[in-house]
Amino acid sequence: MNRKKNTTSVPTLPQSKVNPQYLAPPPQQLSPNQSYSTFIPPEPKFDPNDYITGSTTKRDIILYKEIFDFLDSNNNGVIQPMDLRKAFASAGKYQPKKQIIYQMIADFDQDQSGIIEFREFVRMMSMNPGEKDTDDDFENIFYQFDIDYKGYISIDDLREMASECNENLKDEDLQNIIQSCDPEGNGTIRKQAFIRYMKGLQKKR
Repeated sequence: MNRKKNTTSVPTLPQSKVNPQYLAPPPQQLSPNQSYSTFIPPEPKFDPNDYITGSTTKRDIILYKEIFDFLDSNNNGVIQPMDLRKAFASAGKYQPKKQIIYQMIADFDQDQSGIIEFREFVRMMSMNPGEKDTDDDFENIFYQFDIDYKGYISIDDLREMASECNENLKDEDLQNIIQSCDPEGNGTIRKQAFIRYMKGLQKKR
């Protein structure tokens, strides 16, 4: 039995006129050596005007950027503890301990990320000497000596710090330092006595 072919035609929808400007552009053609997974957007161009503050000029920012780039040994846009250690190593003499390096980072790391970004570096470089002299800052200096958090600085702590700084101080000199900060004659420097002593030096500036 022969079946008749269905000759019913499918109606066509009316084509609407679309403005070409509303059409999405074709996808970007990648070369055979490129892929979407390896595409890295270009870094924004450095503009010193973005970092100018009330105490800095455009010339200052450009100078700070040169210093920052020198310290940024990995060229990743931040200063890490390793970068500071390399900088001290290239300078030669002074080789601070890890605790001191991390403390230096923490002093100016406002967002507590463990690294120094350029904006934080600008703030650090543009500070006036008296702006940083607070109790917290003196406490940070205290713990650069008292790295074991004993609560006091001994003559051994002073001797070790002097050795790290390549300063050949006699025990008599170290004892004089302790006596200057230790009015009670305990033979050690307590934190509060250290802070009072540093404040006294600040007033004499």
